[in-house]
Amino acid sequence: MKRIHFRIYDELAEQINEAIVRWGFNSHAEFFRYLAMEFIRNEKKLLTTDDTLKDHTKAIRMIKTSQRKTFLDPES
Repeated sequence: MKRIHFRIYDELAEQINEAIVRWGFNSHAEFFRYLAMEFIRNEKKLLTTDDTLKDHTKAIRMIKTSQRKTFLDPES
């Protein structure tokens, strides 16, 4: 197995420690392995959500543009 080392802010470390205790993880390593596996498992859902968000944003822009035209020129 490979080791991964990184730094996190104290506030995040406290939240992680609370989650480890609350959810019964045995160690930080177990917690982060679980999170990594869950992220990889749900990656497709996240990408779909991101695409959905882009579609909604595009639709909102179209509505705003059409409302702006109507406001400026009531006959359009």
